[in-house]
Amino acid sequence: MDINKIEKDLLGLDDYPLEQWNPPLCEGVEFTLDDDSRWFYNGSEIKRLAMIKLFSKLVKLEGDEYFVVTPAEKIILKAKKEIFAIIDYKKDKEDYFFKTNTNEWVKLTSINFIKVDMVNGHPYPKILLREGIWGLLSRNIFYLLISEAKQSGNKLYLTSDKKNFFLN
Repeated sequence: MDINKIEKDLLGLDDYPLEQWNPPLCEGVEFTLDDDSRWFYNGSEIKRLAMIKLFSKLVKLEGDEYFVVTPAEKIILKAKKEIFAIIDYKKDKEDYFFKTNTNEWVKLTSINFIKVDMVNGHPYPKILLREGIWGLLSRNIFYLLISEAKQSGNKLYLTSDKKNFFLN
């Protein structure tokens, strides 16, 4: 398998109909993501942002496993945390927007909502980016959001897209 050939073949496509692609699994190769959502291919870090953006658009969740899928190949993706990291945010009028580690902005809506789980006694805030694919908010971003949050009783929330999103 040639990672440069995959890139060339896929850059020519306008859309990625992942739900229609069901190729056989490639044995002996894998993508991994570390705690900081850095991408690796067979142990070597992928440093080109364009390739990371491309591969991140090809992630498909099947059951509880992630795969990078092309029309011809399916490669296991092992992530230590979430596929994306949320590295920045902005508030524009009454809406919140979040920036991923692939420099894409996502508006906080009922489709792309925030969820805060507790993991090992600590908040684990994440935003749903697409079906089964989440972006983990950095601790710094989460604390900044808490400082901006409105309060109702003991609940903290943000308002975006005319809806309230709870942080606790």
